[in-house]
Amino acid sequence: MDVKLNHLIEKIKKEGVEEGRQSAEQIVKDAQAEAKSTIEKVQKEAEHILNIAKKEADQFQRNSELAVKQAARDTELQLKGQITALFDRVFKKSVADTLMPEVMKDMILKLTEQWSKDESAEIILNDTDQKKLEAVLSQGIQKELETGISLKSSGDVSGGFQIGLKGTNVYYDFTDESIADALKQFLKPQLKKILDGE
Repeated sequence: MDVKLNHLIEKIKKEGVEEGRQSAEQIVKDAQAEAKSTIEKVQKEAEHILNIAKKEADQFQRNSELAVKQAARDTELQLKGQITALFDRVFKKSVADTLMPEVMKDMILKLTEQWSKDESAEIILNDTDQKKLEAVLSQGIQKELETGISLKSSGDVSGGFQIGLKGTNVYYDFTDESIADALKQFLKPQLKKILDGE
């Protein structure tokens, strides 16, 4: 009976160990399958996150490049505008400096020489230039000043003068602004070529 009992115990042990081993193998297989599935899931999720990050990085780079190009273009346009404005101010000042009372007197006399003797000229200029021009005109051509030329001041004229036949409201514009604008039309294409790097 001892032998049978030992055999039975041995068999139970063997079956228990075998069952435990199979159970352990199944647990290991299940754990490995679950680990493999988790790893695959994590890898897919990581790939998805990397793809999103790459797309966002590419979009950020494109946006950054566009922003830099736009900023460069804006800066170039602003700089061109400032250079043109500086050119305009310097050019206008040069014209204004050239239109001194002596020069204006010579221009006025040349213009009025062509008009008939019975026509009176009206000259519009600013207060300061009017006083200076009156002084210059009165020195050498008092007779013309009394007979055919009248001076009138206007706040609309910053420098230079406008001249026309009295009572007609039609004037030739020799203000510093109009002369500068007329001359700039010839110079602006060249300035544009310089600014555009041509």
